[in-house]
Amino acid sequence: MTSSSQQANAPLLPQFNPSSSASTSSSVSGRSPRHASSSADLQNMKQSRLTLARTMLLICISFMLMALVHIHYTNNIHRNNEDEHASGRTADPSYTNGNNPHKIEPSSSFTTVDTTLTTTYTYSNGTRIKEFKPAFFQAAKPAQEEMGSFLKTLETRSWWPAPHREEVANRSLPVTNRFFSYLPMGGGNNQFTSLQRAALLAKDLDRTLIIPPISPNSHIKVWAGPRYSEFYDLESFSAQSGIPVLEWHDVKQTPENPPSSLTHHWNTFGEDFPCVANGGIGIENEHLYDHFRTQFLMNFKNLAPVQDSTHGKVTDYRIAKEILLEDRPGQSATDAMWKCLSCPYFLNGPDLNDRAWEEIGLHMKFNAKVEAMADKILDTLLPRPTTVAASSTRRHPEFIIVHLRRGDIVTKCKPGQAEKECLVQIDEIADKVDEIEKKRRAKALANTTEQNADVVFERLPVLVTTNEKRPEELEKLEKLGWIMLDHGDVEKDDQGVVKTSKTKKLGTMSALGPFYPPMLDAVLLTRGNYLIGMSNSRMSQLATQRGSSWYGHTTMLM
Repeated sequence: MTSSSQQANAPLLPQFNPSSSASTSSSVSGRSPRHASSSADLQNMKQSRLTLARTMLLICISFMLMALVHIHYTNNIHRNNEDEHASGRTADPSYTNGNNPHKIEPSSSFTTVDTTLTTTYTYSNGTRIKEFKPAFFQAAKPAQEEMGSFLKTLETRSWWPAPHREEVANRSLPVTNRFFSYLPMGGGNNQFTSLQRAALLAKDLDRTLIIPPISPNSHIKVWAGPRYSEFYDLESFSAQSGIPVLEWHDVKQTPENPPSSLTHHWNTFGEDFPCVANGGIGIENEHLYDHFRTQFLMNFKNLAPVQDSTHGKVTDYRIAKEILLEDRPGQSATDAMWKCLSCPYFLNGPDLNDRAWEEIGLHMKFNAKVEAMADKILDTLLPRPTTVAASSTRRHPEFIIVHLRRGDIVTKCKPGQAEKECLVQIDEIADKVDEIEKKRRAKALANTTEQNADVVFERLPVLVTTNEKRPEELEKLEKLGWIMLDHGDVEKDDQGVVKTSKTKKLGTMSALGPFYPPMLDAVLLTRGNYLIGMSNSRMSQLATQRGSSWYGHTTMLM
């Protein structure tokens, strides 16, 4: 052990002592000091050159080793990409790590094409992975040509079935050669509503659904958004709903972090995106506020059907379906392959909401990765009581969760209208919590026998997720003893000392980006044994459906 340690700490190059060497040489040869000095200088020069040569040799060897490591690392990346994209997946560490039993082994080799604009890796199943060079953003026309057409991709690619998962009874459906897509609109929960109605259309049209990413919006103002599979289990959804699905990242890859100059003239890089305008989206340029087309470099091309008497503002689901079923005169095979509706969000009709939930939303469950993240948050905020029996399978104690949407809603109160007339007040929510506790206590007492008559009844912890920022309102929540979900970071003063905080900082925003905090809140809302939501919030509405349908929890809207 000592020998090994000494060897590890030994200098890499031999050490020389020129003065000692000169002294020895002079005493042995018996020369005069002048000649001895001259000889020593010569010796020093020789030794210096030898040292330099050895140093250069060591540097060369080091560079060679670094090159070999880089080649090995690059090959591993390519193999991982092949694994991921041969199965239609992105580079998701939770999917591609060696512990995942569902990992797909590479089934095809790839070729590499390098140009001044990109480096493209093409696999035998048609998957293309592009790396974008700086020159790409400086030449719109060549960049557009090299990017290629998403319609051509749909025509020529050899589509694959999604990998089988143990928790899914049937293999996810293979992709058909007839496709339907749509444009997302609004915040993340409104986009989910659009997805539900678009998925119904894809089912009724007997087409593969291409799901846009969760797009940036007025709440999250960035260039690009994540794909749905980052949060939802699309394979299980496809198997349970009977709808084959793809995502836009499977069809067209574009830069996710372009330079700011591109964001001002992205349309010069775009290709035509043929789509039937609906809900006013796509009819006038000032209404093109969705970010999907920006992210995927699409220029909207309105395919206005002749029979549409609503002038692109269809609200009846049945009419929209009839318009999409109708083939246009003289349309090409590509046109027949591709159908699109700009905004299914505004569609309605008899039983549409029930169908959208029962046939779509019910089966669109969160994936294991984000469910595990939610578990870790609950581990932090609601650790398992030490009094719980070791045999209990419950990981966390029961809790009440409140979704208090306030920050943006308060601005929508009518002029002159008192806030309490358009917003549910915190004391009203507190009363509702008390009602829940009274019912729990009555139930507990009804089950009490003489043997356990001294049972102690404890109130449940209350978690709150909110966009409320006003100090006086937050103080009310604090006085109630409720636990605030805070995805921010700990703050430090000028001396680097951590500032005290009334909430436990989770650090989600800086660690994972802006899309994770609201998504993790959505997961946590389904976990509360009792959920109190706001009737004017789409997020609350979805949470009540999920919590009651998936877990049988008690949910209510105020």
